[in-house]
Amino acid sequence: MAHLRLRAGALIVLEGLDGSGKSTQRQRLSDLPWAEPGPGFLHLPSGLTSVTRGIYQLTESCPIQSPLARQLLHLACQAELMPELVKLRERAGVILDRWWWSTLAYGWYGGHLADAGIQQSVFFGMIDTIWRRQPADVIFLFLTPFTADPLNRHDVRQAYEDLAERYAPATVVVPPGSEEDTTAFIVDSLRDRGQLT
Repeated sequence: MAHLRLRAGALIVLEGLDGSGKSTQRQRLSDLPWAEPGPGFLHLPSGLTSVTRGIYQLTESCPIQSPLARQLLHLACQAELMPELVKLRERAGVILDRWWWSTLAYGWYGGHLADAGIQQSVFFGMIDTIWRRQPADVIFLFLTPFTADPLNRHDVRQAYEDLAERYAPATVVVPPGSEEDTTAFIVDSLRDRGQLT
């Protein structure tokens, strides 16, 4: 296989339900033969800094009673990642595992933050403040979990489907398939959309 080159400036997102293969595909894509400099491969909320890694460890290992607190921690990671994301994106493009869609799907809709008295305009405004200058070029949406996960409730799936419809020009729904077929589908889709040069 010839060396691949992601378009400089590209932001490619792997988004969707827990346990649906996003992280597996991020790893498989990072293992492909990329021309130097290769794209940045990132995961949210773990990010790249000691702050984001520390917050991610906290959210994964400590019980958090407040759904709002969990989402504010995730938003802090997103804000902390932004300077490095901008640099990596300009250098050779970025492939990002999870985006702000997860904050909406699992936080706002799945976490029922409105029921806790949080104003939608305030919550959505924080997300927009962080991400407004970093739109995605392609969003690969994974909607087929390979394992049961109690967080993958109907309202979360519905949120992803609504977002996919709202951002239809940039969204590619990933069909169920083997790991190898899914990687090939993503690469072919990126090539078709002019993101690989």
